[in-house]
Amino acid sequence: MKKPLSKIVFILSGLLTLTSCVSLGDLLSSRDDQSSTSIPPDIVDNVYKPNGYVYDNDYLGKTWDVATWRSVGDQKMLVVPVKFSDTSPTYGNDTTIVNTLNKAFFGASSDTGWESLTSYYEKSSYGALKITGEVLTPFNLGYSTATLEAKPKDDQNYWDQTHYVLESIYNTLSAEKLKEYDVNKDGHVDSVFLVYLAPVKDNSDLYWAYQYYWNRYSNETKPTFNTYAWASYEFMYDELPYSTLKPSAHTFIHETGHLLGLDDYYDYDGKVMPVGGYDMMDFNIIDHNMYSKYLNNWSLPFVPVGEADITLRPAEASGDFILLNKNWNGHVYDEYILIEYYTPTGLNQKDAFDGYGSVSAFTVPGVRIFHVDSRIRTHYSQTDVRWTDQILAPSSTQYTDIATSNTTSKSVNASYKKIHLLDGDGRSNTWYHSLVKPDNKALFQTGAKIEIGGWQKYLFDRATFNDGSEIGFSVEIGAMTNEGVQIKIRTA
Repeated sequence: MKKPLSKIVFILSGLLTLTSCVSLGDLLSSRDDQSSTSIPPDIVDNVYKPNGYVYDNDYLGKTWDVATWRSVGDQKMLVVPVKFSDTSPTYGNDTTIVNTLNKAFFGASSDTGWESLTSYYEKSSYGALKITGEVLTPFNLGYSTATLEAKPKDDQNYWDQTHYVLESIYNTLSAEKLKEYDVNKDGHVDSVFLVYLAPVKDNSDLYWAYQYYWNRYSNETKPTFNTYAWASYEFMYDELPYSTLKPSAHTFIHETGHLLGLDDYYDYDGKVMPVGGYDMMDFNIIDHNMYSKYLNNWSLPFVPVGEADITLRPAEASGDFILLNKNWNGHVYDEYILIEYYTPTGLNQKDAFDGYGSVSAFTVPGVRIFHVDSRIRTHYSQTDVRWTDQILAPSSTQYTDIATSNTTSKSVNASYKKIHLLDGDGRSNTWYHSLVKPDNKALFQTGAKIEIGGWQKYLFDRATFNDGSEIGFSVEIGAMTNEGVQIKIRTA
């Protein structure tokens, strides 16, 4: 995934006056699709579920002036195959290309070797996100792959060579067509996926797969592209047993996760893999974890406020998960322990047992425990950056971001990971410290227990949350069946 670095330059260059903070209550009252979680609903047996979501998944992106795709409701995606003068005839004629891409993006599960992008996200979101769209006739750029790769980049008009492609397509399409794909009427096409008809190049920054942004202002008369994805046609069949007859949508699903605002959970520095690889936003496999689903407003947590016994059903089918933090701020952008029940069923099943390329996931059921540090900061200037629990209303004078990353060099602190999978076996040399892949022992099984004072064995760098506060809970795994697992939460 590529990040819009020039956005920071734009914000800071326009910094004239500081805006005042918007209160959480004011923010929520100004948005009819939000509901506050600042006052818990009824607490039953020391557990409650929030009333709703404080922020839409796209609200953080708006402070960057980028149009993150909405993660709920009926959403539309425009898919554009991109043809070059040296595109191989082995890809087939235009009709074959469109039909194959229609299977991968919008087909039924049975049309593919696993799931289409549409079927995957309807299942992963528990029906909250329904994706429709169309695949256009391949767009012929009229020049070669080498010519595109040689085009210059700059900080003003063309941040990336793909911007030349977007510009050509935009100038060709009608305003009426583009308006069809501006569902929220904000002057931006909500989602466009460019599929280039050329091989992947391992040593190329261009001919790979990524999500990025087009730096053009919104236009309600002729909506502009903003967030978009770029990937090779060959990703549909580059791993056996997938083919054009039964394509793989794994890479397209992963890049769509970025369109929805999710980051990569692997380390760009290539030294560690905090989530262990087994996740759609890591090795492009299985279902999204519950942190990703919470970010996308697909599920809400069980929140203990004291001692409690909670039965979690399989996360892939139910959306059940637990959030632990006695001082929780009420929304996803905070630090907490997240607990879910993983099973090799549903969206997890095929990649667990058949694998995807050289990677396969956990083949046994068990409890996944994550340490999430999703705290946010507001940048008022290069030197004035403040921790906050509130996302400010969008403004040209500041922006808000998540301070942590699973890439060490991009995180606010080298030891702060955005999301870290704890090892159920309590080993010291794990994916947190190296590129060692987890095995089934990484899952917590019945009888396993993390004592109130025993968190450092699993968190490594400290026995507390990153912010220095005590976790204050012990976690014990109780009886486990196919239907659910009992999680015993105890306090000091």
